[in-house]
Amino acid sequence: MSVGGKPYVREIEMEINAYHYTPGPIGLKWLEELKKGSILAALCDRCGLKYIPPKIYCPRCFSEVTRLVEISGKPYLAGFTIVYRDFDGNQLEEPIIVGLIKFEGVEGGLIHYIRAQPERVSIGMKLEPVFKSERRGSITDIEYFRPA
Repeated sequence: MSVGGKPYVREIEMEINAYHYTPGPIGLKWLEELKKGSILAALCDRCGLKYIPPKIYCPRCFSEVTRLVEISGKPYLAGFTIVYRDFDGNQLEEPIIVGLIKFEGVEGGLIHYIRAQPERVSIGMKLEPVFKSERRGSITDIEYFRPA
């Protein structure tokens, strides 16, 4: 949609700073592992579901989850979008690629940046995480994913 030949951009003011996210005990363990450069999955001892990101209760059987396990499968791109314009509708110098990263044998996934040539990005492509050199225990410790 455009107005006067310029892309229409709707600005929404949110009270995002008014809320504090608490990751809970399993989420805190997961963030500590991210700080070490490791992406783990939550494992439900009752039904065996492995999923990411971890939540205190299993999304399948609602049992409390207390364990994280290594992910043996490689991450892959399950979906993506390429952003060519900023919030004001101006052309970006370089496009930004945001993707849904899933892991073989694990339910769920992560939304994160992909660093690759846009014409080479495809569903199913294998990826690898690139971690920041200085980490603080946050999802942003993963700087981006790149083709493996």
